[in-house]
Amino acid sequence: MNFVELTDDEFRKFERKQACGNFFQSAERAELRRKMGWNVFLLGVKDEKKVVAGCLLMERGKEALVQLGPIMDYSDTKLVKFWIKGVVDFAKNHGFISLEVFPPALLAIRDCKGEVVKSLDGAKLEKIFADAGFSYYGRTVELENKANRWMAVKNLRGLKTIDEVRASYKKNVRNKLRKISPELEVYELTDKSEIPMLAEAVDQSNHKNGVVSRYLSYYEWMWDAWGDNTRFIVARRKEDKAVVAGRILIYHPNEVVSFISGTTQRYKKLNGMTYLQDWLLEDCLARGVKRANFYGIDGDFTENNKLLEFKSGFGVDIEEYVGGFRLILQPGKYRLNQTKKAGLNALRSVRNFVRDGAKKIRKRQTKVVRKVEASK
Repeated sequence: MNFVELTDDEFRKFERKQACGNFFQSAERAELRRKMGWNVFLLGVKDEKKVVAGCLLMERGKEALVQLGPIMDYSDTKLVKFWIKGVVDFAKNHGFISLEVFPPALLAIRDCKGEVVKSLDGAKLEKIFADAGFSYYGRTVELENKANRWMAVKNLRGLKTIDEVRASYKKNVRNKLRKISPELEVYELTDKSEIPMLAEAVDQSNHKNGVVSRYLSYYEWMWDAWGDNTRFIVARRKEDKAVVAGRILIYHPNEVVSFISGTTQRYKKLNGMTYLQDWLLEDCLARGVKRANFYGIDGDFTENNKLLEFKSGFGVDIEEYVGGFRLILQPGKYRLNQTKKAGLNALRSVRNFVRDGAKKIRKRQTKVVRKVEASK
């Protein structure tokens, strides 16, 4: 076997046919991350001429990251060890100061109350990484932005009609749908110039939840990178076409992913996200998609987990993944990098605070102008 760099075409053909292939590890995401300023490497293992493992490795500031990768058969211990040795050598040769890996390896499938439905052994994989010098982040419950350890997934196998799908929802979800469906409709964006209407809904949700929003160019790059394999949709009021909620969907051979979403706070009582979630599942039936990934949640099964409460209302399974492993290659430089990033994050928080404040002022000014004009 040989550890090699793959071409975009080699990587795409391999990844899209694998059972653990996913949109994080896709040629489209490689294109997106390049535009975002990351250095991207498509690394793989070849057994003679056949690709048997592959990953998208991103690097910035000499810190390398593999999200939900590598893509390979994790039951093949020899292959796993060979890939780890190859990627560590690659990282050292390129002067990286750290390497993080989040394998797409399941630990368990749980129901919405946290009870284990199916359990898998992650101890062997943990030991392989430990033997190679990696530290393990552990069985965390927090929502991890780098690569979610917990995901809510709707399995549509065996479900043939939307009535069968809706029968799997919780009663309160079905009741909400009956109330809001006459008022709402779905509109799919057809041009990049329409993206701001969706981005505004996402920004409002992010602001409410204390999350830093992306720039508009990020959404435009997503539009370009995934092309026909992405859909930008909004739920809007029928009477005046006002945007209630928005969502970006990514279609992969293994699933459709609800990647980014948000609600316009003025219309949050219309439950636009509930409407879009139901619409997506009906669309999956029409397209023959068997797996809808509602993306990350906290692994906290108490009553305070609002995100879990919302997603579990649609009768989902909760997938628990092994999580992350980290190898520090140059400790001194790594500590210095972390200090710099902490300072930059603080500056970014101040910048976003100022930006959000300016938005509020503009909105207030607009309201005042409209009132004055209406009184004339």
